[in-house]
Amino acid sequence: MSDMQITEKPLPFVRLAALSETVGTQPEVAAVVGPLFDRVEDALRASGAAPGLPIAEYDMDRHGVRITVGFTYDGPAVDDVVIVELPAVEAAFATTHHGAMATIDDSWRALNEAITARGAEARGACREVYLQSESEDQTDWITELQQPIAGD
Repeated sequence: MSDMQITEKPLPFVRLAALSETVGTQPEVAAVVGPLFDRVEDALRASGAAPGLPIAEYDMDRHGVRITVGFTYDGPAVDDVVIVELPAVEAAFATTHHGAMATIDDSWRALNEAITARGAEARGACREVYLQSESEDQTDWITELQQPIAGD
């Protein structure tokens, strides 16, 4: 993972058609994300809307992990999903994960180590933006990992 490009950048405001669920522990996340995306996509398609870019937000606290998944969307309300607005963030560290979700924890670990090494502090919910995520086997997936930061 040492060849990962890690950049500091602002994150834009994003409006999603989404669903959320809270799980007790991080290992439970994987079993929830895919089915939530499927439910949101089904609701959008049933309404005649095309899903935009898939994005997941993970907000960890003492109660567990709040997972919000959805697709960028600028249309009217849709039955069975909620409109979620992810705020713009002044500063975040980002990197790109290539390949299957099975190894994404390694990329997150490298990103968090880089944040610490640069004297910053992870602050707030992190995001995964699925830039390419069509194949079933996930070998060609491209996911941007985004972690808001505080500090210099």
